[in-house]
Amino acid sequence: MSKKIKIVLISFLTIVLLLGITVAILIKNANRVIKYKLESVLGQGFSFREIKLSWGKVEAVDISFKDPDGKDIFKTDNLVVRADFMGLLRKEYVVSDLFLENPYILLHKDRKGNLVNPFLNKSKGKGKERPTPPVVIEETKITNGSVDYLDGQVSRTYVMTKIRNIEFESKIFGFPLNDILSSYAVNAKIPGKQSTGTLKSGGKVRLKTMDTECKVELRGLDITGFKPYFERKGDVNVTRGILDLDMSLKIISRKINAPGRAILKDLEFDAGHGAKNKFIGVPLYAVIKFLKDNNNQIVVDFILEGDLDNPKFNLRENFIEKMTIGLAGKLGLSVKRIGESIVVLGTGGIEEVGKSLKDIGEGITGIFK
Repeated sequence: MSKKIKIVLISFLTIVLLLGITVAILIKNANRVIKYKLESVLGQGFSFREIKLSWGKVEAVDISFKDPDGKDIFKTDNLVVRADFMGLLRKEYVVSDLFLENPYILLHKDRKGNLVNPFLNKSKGKGKERPTPPVVIEETKITNGSVDYLDGQVSRTYVMTKIRNIEFESKIFGFPLNDILSSYAVNAKIPGKQSTGTLKSGGKVRLKTMDTECKVELRGLDITGFKPYFERKGDVNVTRGILDLDMSLKIISRKINAPGRAILKDLEFDAGHGAKNKFIGVPLYAVIKFLKDNNNQIVVDFILEGDLDNPKFNLRENFIEKMTIGLAGKLGLSVKRIGESIVVLGTGGIEEVGKSLKDIGEGITGIFK
């Protein structure tokens, strides 16, 4: 090997070594920045056992946030953040990976229908704060997550819905919200007394404009756990019932188009099938007869359509109307609109179902706002 070649080789190796050291320092400093920001955020009402800085990642262990009564609002066994050192070269924080293990959160809707945000209460009265640089999270993963949804609006007593075994993955999320096209996939279970429902959804969304293309699949949901949402005075008591749902959702320029299919099956009721008895406002005798002739299930196809910027358009009411028309059609009953209500015309007279179906629609769709 000639002297010139040796010099070139040594110079090349020296450059590689210097680049490696530079990258290592940048990665270490990037994670130190993330560690500092994480400590400052968790210092605002959160508690944690420790925050560890290791090669390539920052790990926070046993994070929790409690309300003034000591009740858990949020907790997670582990939160792992891996920083992208290129974020140091830009005026933003870039997180290459965000991982949460066994997280739990309590969502609480008050009597007025507002979602309570306990995290904001801790920061009031602290004066002006410097604006936070933008944050980009390249990949997020949640494993074995849990959500408790406490609804104080639907009835006199609070109604609790539990969502368990949440597995969630997403690609590219930015805060503040921007025009980045983010992809996501989620799987979860909704336990009931008689069955455990499974929820699957996946697709892409621009969080700033809410342009969306996704699919939603719900299987085996025990509707008896949602009776406060659809039962009203005079309705027969539902003792058993399963809901399956498939929907393809598209939102473009605030215009929504969502064809879907809902299947109600294995319905059972308390004794008493008189002419005055109703199931979600529909004559029960017609429901019972149809179930006997159709393998104990009711299939309803629907398409949700409308302009989200139109103040007269309500996604929930649109869903309810399509369900009303579809259900009445399956039962051989005619449907008419009287004022703001959808009414079913049957041999037993006029049965108003608009308000009742609105209740069940709020129960099903309100959880996933």
